Amino acid sequence: MIAQDQDEPTKKVETHLRQRNTEALRREATQEVNGTAYLEEDIMRGMTVESIRERMREVQHEMERVNDSMNDMVSEVMQRLEAAGLGKANKHFDSSESSLNKRSSKLPDKVFVRRNSLLNDLFKIKHFQTIYNIFLVILIILFTNIAVYDIMHTGSTNLGLATIRRGFGKFSTALFISFLMTLASFMVYIGFSLWAHHRVGLSPKSHVLKIWDYGAVASMILFQVVFIILPLKAIFVEDLPEVSSIIVLMEQVRLLMKNHAFVRGNVPRVLAYKLHSEKSEELCPGFSKFLYFMFAPTLIYRDNYPRTKEIKWRSVVWYAMEVIMIVFYVAFIFERFLVPAFQEFGIKPLERRTVILSILGNMMPGILVLMCGFYLLLHSWMNGAAELLRFGDRMFYSDWWNSTSYGGFYRSWNIVVYDWLYTYIYKDMYENVTAQNKVISSATVFAVSAIFHEYILAFGFRFFYPALMVSFGLISFLFVLLTKKQRNTAGNIFIWLTLCVGAGCLLSGYSLEYYARVNCPPYEDPILDLFIPRSLICNGFSTAP
Repeated sequence: MIAQDQDEPTKKVETHLRQRNTEALRREATQEVNGTAYLEEDIMRGMTVESIRERMREVQHEMERVNDSMNDMVSEVMQRLEAAGLGKANKHFDSSESSLNKRSSKLPDKVFVRRNSLLNDLFKIKHFQTIYNIFLVILIILFTNIAVYDIMHTGSTNLGLATIRRGFGKFSTALFISFLMTLASFMVYIGFSLWAHHRVGLSPKSHVLKIWDYGAVASMILFQVVFIILPLKAIFVEDLPEVSSIIVLMEQVRLLMKNHAFVRGNVPRVLAYKLHSEKSEELCPGFSKFLYFMFAPTLIYRDNYPRTKEIKWRSVVWYAMEVIMIVFYVAFIFERFLVPAFQEFGIKPLERRTVILSILGNMMPGILVLMCGFYLLLHSWMNGAAELLRFGDRMFYSDWWNSTSYGGFYRSWNIVVYDWLYTYIYKDMYENVTAQNKVISSATVFAVSAIFHEYILAFGFRFFYPALMVSFGLISFLFVLLTKKQRNTAGNIFIWLTLCVGAGCLLSGYSLEYYARVNCPPYEDPILDLFIPRSLICNGFSTAP
């Protein structure tokens, strides 16, 4: 009975796929008929033989692209069916009711399939590629205009170079600290391998086994604490500038998440391992698998990932050029919009209305910085790394710009981090801690995300200004609950409006505090100076309305 019930969804999926294939073939046939009609008309107008060949090559390329998309879709559906247990119902489903209830409480796991990033697929459409070209031309004209203006009035131009030199100071030291953190992460693999192989020889009911397991957990926690403290100390001792510090802290958090994912993903394998069973999986993955995972653009551990056949070096070079261009563009935005508005805060009083107008005026630069950060990290950087490593699953984000609810926005904005939070925070909380309470599990996810975002900014800028933590941990969580049932255009407008307002307020707030730290005297107590915003007591506001 259970197997029969599980066959019904499979049959529905197969029927749906047949219908989609039939519709696709019908559309292709219609396109071929229309294409033939157009071809005959073009020939009558004097089209050359060479243009006809070019047209046929385009049609062939389009048919190949449609075929690849259909194959990817079928592969993804089948993998999801197998992950859910629908593909092998007779083998994986027990007849007992308790076993069925136990399985129903499990959330689905991440499924990796070979696919492109969404923007890469959209850029294959000429209309979207033209929009991208227009933005690129506008950027070139903007830079040229500013450069000519500066040269004619001051005799020189900067275009963000001063900000880049200051922010990326001691960059080689930051790279060296990141390299040492990567080497230290290899200790996780060594420790896990030792724990797994020694555990097999211990008696399941012995006290030594419990001591060995608890000792391994304590060692892992101690390693993570030391892994946090030592790089922080290095940042302060070397006095790294802001951008270099943030690079080290982001790499530190990435490695922490990678280490946790590797251990959490392989512990169940060790616990289920049977020494004399012929069907048992390998006890500990090979070091090559761990090494690939440490550099792969994903935070979810698997022994194997879908891979591409070759490296497209032209794409790698273009992604690198995009990263460099966006860095210059963001530095240009900071120098032109933020520095002039707030650099004198604390030196001479600013009228409150001037500050309010500056905050309102920074909404557009704020959303530009937000979108540049998205494109740099989640598109250019991730796709470049994926291309170098031939990593096949490149869905690092989805169409977040079309979201009508904040829940959909956060699920599609940064899928790499979302997958980690879902797999190792939400899923574990939902299944093992909160008795399937979605609200508590979601609140835990937002709390963890807010803490680590604020951790990076607090130690990167050397001050605690919890605006981002409040935004992530409280306001965003409330927006998720308020817009949960929003499905229309008004929801999308609300998301874009709040993103612009939030980005402008956060960028202005952190800029005020940054220049208050530069221009205003510190608190006498260094602990208070770290945690209490200096802009609150800085003589930077005038009494004028």
